[in-house]
Amino acid sequence: MNDLKIAFISSHRFEDGAAIRGAVLVADYDTKPLEFRVTAPVRPTLFQKTLYGELLEEHILVELIAVPLLAELKEKPQIILVRDPLFLGINARQMIPTVLILKEDELEFGKNNPTAQLDSASGHPPLILKTSDKFSKELDSIREQLESIYSRRDLLEAFSRNSIACQEVHNQRLGE
Repeated sequence: MNDLKIAFISSHRFEDGAAIRGAVLVADYDTKPLEFRVTAPVRPTLFQKTLYGELLEEHILVELIAVPLLAELKEKPQIILVRDPLFLGINARQMIPTVLILKEDELEFGKNNPTAQLDSASGHPPLILKTSDKFSKELDSIREQLESIYSRRDLLEAFSRNSIACQEVHNQRLGE
């Protein structure tokens, strides 16, 4: 299990919401970074907003951010963790289980999605794991793997690192 690689995928808004970047941090069993990638800013036009309507956000997150980021990775993860439920659409596009990780008070999304509770022996508050039906049979195994990490490391902290690094890339206007 010590060779487990986890991808933390997130999206970040800039320029008063006009630009969206995606970031992926691939980390090892100790959450030490192995690879980090950021997309170029996605700036949806008014025409795209009109055509896609409420589907635009999911289209951007899955098709324009997550799928390209995952395709470019040299360090292939065994688990993908996300904080935005729209990223669960990744599961329809590839074979690595994508799991939504939530705090207990964030349970509004996907009441019918397969769910597991992630506990920590180190005093971190319990977290909730959700995935799509495609990976429901693997959720207990994923929970076990993540619990051994969560007993030593705060899994949500990796998303903070992802956010700060993405902000730094955007500030330097890299990839534009």
